[in-house]
Amino acid sequence: MVAPVTERTRSRVESSIADLRGEYGEFDTVDKTWEHALDQYRRLRGRAEEGALGGAGVWLTNVDGAVLLVRNEGDEGWGDPGGKREAEETYREAGRRELREETGVECELTGVLEVHVIEHRPIDADYPPIYDLIVIFAGEYAGGELRARDGEIADVGWFSEPPSTVLYDEVATRAFGSGA
Repeated sequence: MVAPVTERTRSRVESSIADLRGEYGEFDTVDKTWEHALDQYRRLRGRAEEGALGGAGVWLTNVDGAVLLVRNEGDEGWGDPGGKREAEETYREAGRRELREETGVECELTGVLEVHVIEHRPIDADYPPIYDLIVIFAGEYAGGELRARDGEIADVGWFSEPPSTVLYDEVATRAFGSGA
């Protein structure tokens, strides 16, 4: 028998993917499993009950085709700007807000690049998995002055090719433009 939290979160994921495909068409999905300490798993379960699980990011390009990436404080790798979705916030709203908060810039969202389906499991505990999404939108630069958010983002920059160190594999395999 599937646990209620697993069933509810999996159903939300499937519904959200269907809604995104209805609005944006086809996109890649990437399945991932993340393991957490029990206290972190319990916080995630609480967020699931509030309907605030998931997050969004933006693969933002400028007129030259370069991609805007951020490096979080404490991380060596570069990734797309993004973060957690707030309760009652859409993935689209979360992506735009996180981009603005982390980098100071605005964007025009042009589609969905990919969706990561995350299965959260506790380490060394037998609790049911929780599912959520991270939606990576494609976007175009629409204005604002580039800056790193104090206390969260160590650096921001435009890249015409993948940096030598990335936060997760997909960053290095996506299409990068020329110039910047």
